[in-house]
Amino acid sequence: MLRLNINSETSKLEAVLLHEPGPEVENMTPATAERALYSDILNLSIASEEYKQLKEVLGKVARIYELKDLLIKILKNNTARSRIINDFSIFNSSISLNEQLKDIPAQELARIMIEGIPFSELSLSNYLNKEQYIVSPLHNALYTRDTSFVIGNKTFIGKMAKVVRIPEAIVMKNIFEFSEEFETEVIDLNNLTSFQDKGVTVEGGDILVLSSEVIIVGIGSRTTARGIDELIKLLIRYYNLKYVLIQELPDQPESFIHLDMVFTVLCDHECLIYEPLILESTRYHTVLMTIENNKICKIESIDNLIKGLLQIGIDMKPVICGGSDKRSQEREQWHSGANVFAFDQGKIIGYRRNGHTAEELSKQGYTILTASEFIKRDLTSIPEKIMVTIDGSELSRGGGGVRCMTLPLRRV
Repeated sequence: MLRLNINSETSKLEAVLLHEPGPEVENMTPATAERALYSDILNLSIASEEYKQLKEVLGKVARIYELKDLLIKILKNNTARSRIINDFSIFNSSISLNEQLKDIPAQELARIMIEGIPFSELSLSNYLNKEQYIVSPLHNALYTRDTSFVIGNKTFIGKMAKVVRIPEAIVMKNIFEFSEEFETEVIDLNNLTSFQDKGVTVEGGDILVLSSEVIIVGIGSRTTARGIDELIKLLIRYYNLKYVLIQELPDQPESFIHLDMVFTVLCDHECLIYEPLILESTRYHTVLMTIENNKICKIESIDNLIKGLLQIGIDMKPVICGGSDKRSQEREQWHSGANVFAFDQGKIIGYRRNGHTAEELSKQGYTILTASEFIKRDLTSIPEKIMVTIDGSELSRGGGGVRCMTLPLRRV
C-alpha cells in the first residue's frame, strides 16, 4: 500500500496518477466542444502517440497508477460500486440510472463512466439531444491534476467550477476512498458545509505546494477567493502553514485557466513563468498571507510572486516562458509552455513544440533531451538539470500541459 505524501513541487517523484486519453476525447463534436471545455477537437490517434512518450518517461523514474485500472478494481467491490453509481445518479438527478448501471460488469462500467453513459430509453427528447449521453464523457479526465490534489498525506477532492467536470471528481473521490492501493485521508471539499455555496470553488491546477509551510495559489475562473479562504481554514487545522502567496489570474484568454499555466517550479531555486503576468505591472492582485498560531495575522499586497517569495526567505530565479520576444511568450504560454512538471530537482518534462522556452532553459544550464533520448539513457548519466521534451502538438490543443496531466501521489 502506497502512503501518499506531497510536501514539494520538485522533490524526487515516487508515484503518479495518470489517465491515458481514450475515446472520451473524441466523443464530442465542434458543436459540443465548448461545453466540454475544449477550444478545439483532438485527433485521438495522434494524441495517444504523444501521451505514450509521457508515460514512458515517467515510467522510467516513478510508479504509474492508471485511473481506469483503479476504477475497474473498485467497481469489483460491491460497496464501492453502489456508492459510485449512487453518486452518479444523484449528480444526474436520475433514479433510473441506478437500474441502468447496476448489472454492468466492472470493466464495461468503468469504460462507459469514462467514455460517456448513453441514454438507455428510446424517446424523442433523447433522440434529439445533441449530447446523446445521460452522463457526458469525461472529456478532461486526462488532466488528473485538476480534480484532486495531495498535501502531506491527505487527498483533497476539488470543488469544480464547471458542472461537466463534477463526474471526474466523483470518480477520483471513490478511487481514493475505496482503492486498496493507497493510504491517505480523503477530504472531499464538496461534502463540507463551508463549500456548499456555488461561488466557493477550488481546483488542483491552482495549488502549488512549496513545502509544509508554504503554498502558492491562483484565483480566477476556476478557483475563487472564497474557495481559497475556506481551504486555508482547513489547511491551518492540519498543517503548520506559515505563508500563502496568492496570484490573481485573468478570466480571459482561456490559457490562464489555472496558476500552473503561468507559474511552475523547476527546483528549489528556479521557476518557469509567464513574464507579462508574473513580473510586469498589471491590474491583477498578488497577495501574501502570513499565519501565526493557526491564525491569519497579516494580509499584504506584494509586487509579484518572486519578490513575495524572497520576502519569506525563498530566493527563486525566474526563467521566462517563450524567451525575451513578447509574441513568442504569448504563443508558447497559449500552448502550455509554462506548464512543466518536475520529477526531481531540476528535472522537468514539457512540450517539444515550445522551442523558445526550451532555448531559455538551455541558457540556464538545462540539457534538452527528447523523450526517446531520455528513455535510452542510464539514469546515473543524466545531467543535473534537464528538460525532457515530449511531442505535444495535438495534446496541447486540449488546453493543458504536462503538469495538468500528472497527479503526483508521493515524493521523497
